[in-house]
Amino acid sequence: MEKRTLFMAILSVVLIGVLLSLAYYKNQQAKFQQVLLWLTVDQSCDLQKSDCTLKWLEGEVTLSITPRPIPLVKPIQIVVQLKSRSASEPETNKIQGVTVDFKGTTMNMGPNNVKLTKSAPNVWTGSGMLPVCIRNQMEWQADVYLQTEQGIIIAPFIFLTRKQY
Repeated sequence: MEKRTLFMAILSVVLIGVLLSLAYYKNQQAKFQQVLLWLTVDQSCDLQKSDCTLKWLEGEVTLSITPRPIPLVKPIQIVVQLKSRSASEPETNKIQGVTVDFKGTTMNMGPNNVKLTKSAPNVWTGSGMLPVCIRNQMEWQADVYLQTEQGIIIAPFIFLTRKQY
């Protein structure tokens, strides 16, 4: 009976250790995905004509999508540039990853995430593709996710595409 009791005690300790590790991991993951700031869309900027920039207290994010006009079902190049507005500790140095999520504003087009890679200081680049839509004109929202240690900053950009025949 003593061996069985010892086995159960060891098993309990291991199980508690696994559960505590899982709880710690989930807590860190939730903290990593917490939205810190959701910027406001600038309706006056047109990504079909130029790069667009959104600003917040510590910095700014500029999104560029080429070629223009932004095509459907053809490769697009995505560039995100970050600029700090703080001299003491630049916010842009805290960015650990950048992802762009394209979604239709009036129609669910399914997941379309593009993970960008750092190509230069404060510059993240990647390529993606927008799916074809049955409509002649489609409004899209490109959410730029800036991942920091504390959580995520989301910069939304709106643009229109038109079918090209």
